[in-house]
Amino acid sequence: MSKELQINIEEFLLKNGKKGKVSGLTPLTGGASAETWKFQFSNEKNSEHLILRRGSGKKSPLAVLKSEEAEIQRKVKSFGAPVPEIVAISLDDKDLGDAYLMNLIPGESIARKILRDDKFSLAREKLSFQCGEALAKIHSVDLKDFSKVPKKPIEEELERLYLTYKSFKQSLPVFEYAFKWLNRQDFTKRKDALVHGDFRLGNLMIDESGLAAVIDWEMVSIGNPMLDIGWMCINSWRFGQSDKVVGGFGDLDEFLQGYSSISKEKIAKDEVRIWQILGTLRWGVICLIQVYAHLNGDVNSLEKAAIGRRVSETEIDLVDLLFLGGK
Repeated sequence: MSKELQINIEEFLLKNGKKGKVSGLTPLTGGASAETWKFQFSNEKNSEHLILRRGSGKKSPLAVLKSEEAEIQRKVKSFGAPVPEIVAISLDDKDLGDAYLMNLIPGESIARKILRDDKFSLAREKLSFQCGEALAKIHSVDLKDFSKVPKKPIEEELERLYLTYKSFKQSLPVFEYAFKWLNRQDFTKRKDALVHGDFRLGNLMIDESGLAAVIDWEMVSIGNPMLDIGWMCINSWRFGQSDKVVGGFGDLDEFLQGYSSISKEKIAKDEVRIWQILGTLRWGVICLIQVYAHLNGDVNSLEKAAIGRRVSETEIDLVDLLFLGGK
């Protein structure tokens, strides 16, 4: 597999004007919807480290195609957001299928290391502000340049989420209450923006100076920008550091200050709380999807089976946010 892939990458890069040899082709762990490989590409002039991201080529209601993801990243980078440079995009099965190549950004994406290793201690001090800045840059892009990105009005997303939850025929009173509570909220305060869709540790490359790049754009959409802000602040993405609201490393005030330094918009904590509740509920339903994929026999996965316990954790987090003044 890797030898054949190595040859395919070399031929594809040659078509894109880059002659050289691929070495050190190594699969990386990552998202379930794509293959990710790293490798070194060398010729007489220079040597560079690249990443290959390759999908199935099948359309999904949850994720854009890899070729579309790459085009979006390329445009977002032109607006100043920290995004890896796209080297080449494959559209044809004769090449690499639905795939793209990008520069490898040195750094770390594993949350446990970012939150605990001493080498990232200085980065953690400014990371919350930097994440706010990066999100504001993403949300401020001109939507005319992103006409092909799927639109996902939050009201429709809530309805889709509810129907998905009901399809499992598992009664969860906390989820039921949260859906009713959210349906009473006003989601019209913000104009539509480009939404990353999964902005959190794991999809951020962090080096010793802080945020290096925002990666994994497969869930991108046009929608309410508060979705990204609330998602970054749910307890599930704090990885045991519950006192640090933003990703387990930062303060909410610093995060919002970073955001407003670019967007010039003020965001109240009460508004963030609404989107934390939505994000927590969203993650709970995603966990149901994962565990029932195993229980129904679609896949045989210990990881998906184990994620079932996360459903109960999201119930606890919802009770905390809805009734106990949680943050």
